[in-house]
Order: sequence, then structure tokens, then C-alpha cells
Amino acid sequence: MRQCIFVVGTRAQLVKISPVLRLAVQKGLRHTVLFTGQHHDSIDDLITDFELTSKIVQPEGRSEKSSIGKLLLWLPATFYRCNRYIAGAKTRSKCRPLVVVHGDTLSTLIGALAGRLAGADIVHLESGLSSGKWSDPFPEEMLRRFTFKLTQFAICPNDEASERMHAYSGCIVLNTHENTLLDCVRFALRSDRDLMGEGCDFVVSIHRYHNIFHREALQRIVSEIIELARIGTVWFILHPPTEIRLKKYGFFEQLRNQDGIRMLPRMPYTEFLELMNKAKAVFSDGGSNQEELSYLGVPTVLYRDRSERPDGLGANIRFRSELENTPAECVKSGEIERLRRVARVNDAVQPSQLTVEALLKWTGELPADQTV
Repeated sequence: MRQCIFVVGTRAQLVKISPVLRLAVQKGLRHTVLFTGQHHDSIDDLITDFELTSKIVQPEGRSEKSSIGKLLLWLPATFYRCNRYIAGAKTRSKCRPLVVVHGDTLSTLIGALAGRLAGADIVHLESGLSSGKWSDPFPEEMLRRFTFKLTQFAICPNDEASERMHAYSGCIVLNTHENTLLDCVRFALRSDRDLMGEGCDFVVSIHRYHNIFHREALQRIVSEIIELARIGTVWFILHPPTEIRLKKYGFFEQLRNQDGIRMLPRMPYTEFLELMNKAKAVFSDGGSNQEELSYLGVPTVLYRDRSERPDGLGANIRFRSELENTPAECVKSGEIERLRRVARVNDAVQPSQLTVEALLKWTGELPADQTV
């Protein structure tokens, strides 16, 4: 039997594969999780939050990679470590392992390349997504496209992504028709507990390179957040790189001293999801947030010019560039509230179940004509 090795590096990746890992344990899929350490903060909290019991192999010297310099130092050592671990697993089992990577991060490409060079077959979760432009969003689009070329088994969240991956010769494609993130949202909302205790009007979560590493772009976002705070309470969830850039450009104190703005560190996933679910509107640049909010139907403004994901676009989600006025003016006019849609959390599709079923078949643990 072949072994599955999930190579995971970021919080978003761990969130999205958590329902897959939970189901993998339940169905007896032989697997380990090789954590690259690209992110460190709150990883243990996520493991607890999602009640994960998979074997997780952690790197030594865990620390947050919150700058480009730290990432450049981390990258070669992590590649070497992943390659050695996968090669060792192949030697011990005398079978080609399945290396499962997810999404579009540096850890995705490291895991896929290290796996191929170690003689493994690559499974790419959330495969086939593309913005249509090599350089936007940077560097995620380039990382995705390089990973496509290394993939033998592509698990895609929609028809367009599946068609794209069918174009890659020899690639076996599974269309789950939704992302496994849908199961994360279901898990987070399964409880009736009031986790936050108090509500807010607006949630802000900004962390993309093109927004935080350009002073003018970040300054515009800060100005718009301050304008929002004059008409409602804003909860600004700080990613470590965002906090660093806010302080570097002198915007941190400006925000912290503004009435109506609460600046908070990242919180457990279930709490963050409930916070967004109760908000009047969310302002974000995250692809995962886009998907989550498309399921929840909450009005959302994306600080991006394009997205690789179709979720919510033309419904409850708008790009910032599509708004003729500032977000605060759009809130006051009712334009933002008119974006609200009915939640899609109860849709019948089961993406994580389809994913684990495919992995069981590709490892030989489940006959091709059976289902889990």
C-alpha cells in the first residue's frame, strides 16, 4: 500500500485540509503530515480547534516567516528536509508515496518539487485555479502554474479548473465541485455557541504582497478603514507581515488611535468565521476569505483586481475597483448591503469525502469500484 504524505506550510492550508485529515483518520488512510514551518503562529491552536489527530512532523526551530529575508533563508533547508523525508518514506515502504500538496504557497511548490525528485507521485488539492495572468496575484499565480506541471493527480474545485488540468498530459483529474473549505465552514458553524460575545460592523483582513509592500496601496486602504470607522465598528485582524509593514510606514499608531477601530491578532478559525458571519460587511484580499464568504453570503469587498476563484463574484462579492465610491460611501448608500445573499452552507456536495475516497483508491486501500 502506498503512503500519503501531506506537505503543509501555512495556516490557510491547514484549515482547508483539516476536514480531509479528520476523514482520513476515520477511514483508515495511511498518512502523515509533514509541516514545513512556513507559518508558526497559531498552528497549534488550529490543530486543537479542528480536533486533528493525524501524525504531524514538525520542523526544528519553529518561527514565523514574516519577511522575505526569512523566507529566503528557510527555503533551501526546507526543500532538503522535505526531499529527505519523502525519499526515506519511499525506501521504507518500497512503494512510491503520494505527496499531497495544497493551493499556491511556497510550501506547495517545495513539496511538489521535493516529492517528484524523491520519486513520489504528486496530488495537488485545489488544483487548476488560475487568474489568467502570470504576475497577478504575485507570487501565487506563478507558484500554481509551476505546481500544475509537477502534478500527476489533480483534485479540482470546479469545472473550469478541471478543464484546465485535463490539458496537462497524463494528469488524472477529480472534480469535487466545491472546495474542501466548504466542510471547514460547516465544521466551524456546527456549534450554537456565541464565541465572540460582542459583534462588530466591519471586519478587515489584509495581507497580500501587492497591498502591504506598496506604501501608496496600503495608505489608501488605511484611509478607507478610518473612513469606515466613522460609521461603524471595525475589527482589523492583523497578520504578522501586515503589522510589520503598518509600523514601517507609520500607519500602525494612526489606526490604533482611531476611535471605532479594534486591532486584533489572528484568532482561532471558528471564532474568526463567526465574526465574519455576523458582520455587516467584510473587506479582505484573501482568496480563502472570498470562498468562505461566498458560502456565508456576507457582503464582501476584495482589495484585488482579479481572482483565480469564481466564488461569490457577481453575487455577494465585489472587487474594490468595481466600486465607484469609497467603501464607506457604498455602505451609507445601501450598495454594500444589497450584495447580501442566502448562505450556501447546506449544499449537498461533500468535497472532503470525495477527496479521501480518491486518495484511498490511488493508494490501493480502496477498490476502484467502491465508495467510502
